[in-house]
Amino acid sequence: MDEESVLIGLLLTFIGFFILLLLIGIIFYILHAIGLYKIAKRADRGDLAILAWIPIANTFLMTLLVENDVHKELRGKVTLIYGISFVVSVFLSIFIQLAGFISLLIIYYAFYFLAKKLSPNPVLHIVIAIVTLGISMPIQIFMFRNREFINPEDQGSIIDA
Repeated sequence: MDEESVLIGLLLTFIGFFILLLLIGIIFYILHAIGLYKIAKRADRGDLAILAWIPIANTFLMTLLVENDVHKELRGKVTLIYGISFVVSVFLSIFIQLAGFISLLIIYYAFYFLAKKLSPNPVLHIVIAIVTLGISMPIQIFMFRNREFINPEDQGSIIDA
């Protein structure tokens, strides 16, 4: 084998791997969008459900869905805080590499309360999401899409803590 065939082989392997990752990303995006869309429709936020299909706007939809379920001090402010942290992290990430974690933490926070509304074991879902660095969230949200909303009194509420 000469160097040229080795380089072509490596390039084709890289292209194949990139296409595989792209397909997995598209599948996860579709699962996430379907799940958020159905959850928003069932949560009487049908007017905003279309945001589930728009990149970046779908994260704002997640914060909007839990706006009234978070801790008392943050009610009505989570989406605004997320928006500000997202814009700040975009600009600050040029200088400070860890700035993006602020908005990621708010998404984890919103996901916990979404899981709390739709699952009897929200701690398990947030732990899985954190351990997988958020990769499992689209699958979990897709799994939540047809579940009934859980009454907060049935879980032992930490919302007002």
